[in-house]
Amino acid sequence: MFDFNLLPFFASMLMLTLIVLAIGIHFWRNATVMFIVIPVAMFCAFSGYNTIVSVLGYPVQQTIPDDALYLKHIESADGTELYVWVIEPEKATPKNFRIPATAQNKKSMQQAEGRGKKGVPQQIGKAPKGPNGEVNPGEYRTYDFSVDPQGLK
Repeated sequence: MFDFNLLPFFASMLMLTLIVLAIGIHFWRNATVMFIVIPVAMFCAFSGYNTIVSVLGYPVQQTIPDDALYLKHIESADGTELYVWVIEPEKATPKNFRIPATAQNKKSMQQAEGRGKKGVPQQIGKAPKGPNGEVNPGEYRTYDFSVDPQGLK
């Protein structure tokens, strides 16, 4: 199955390979250049494809966007990270994020999981600033997803 989200990567790899092979063809009389350019181009194309395909599905180390819809979470085996699946605003597919397993994050995710099981959709976002304007890096909060009568958030 081909993932069309990867089309720009595959197109750029194809262009790079064709350019490198064209340079190799231009220097077809130089056996050393041909011996180096063609295998290097083929190696880059195949290793790029295999690398991208092998990392698909692993959690990303990014900030979860505000107003993302919480789906599920699990804790890492060593207990230092939480893997959280969310649906980002304006997107239709879930994404896996890796966040620190702080006490606040664990509490927020447990509350979201419990409320979600009761049928109340949960949103996730960065924790608000503290009383002195300080931001706790990596802290998230969850809250009920609400829709007004007009269907807007």
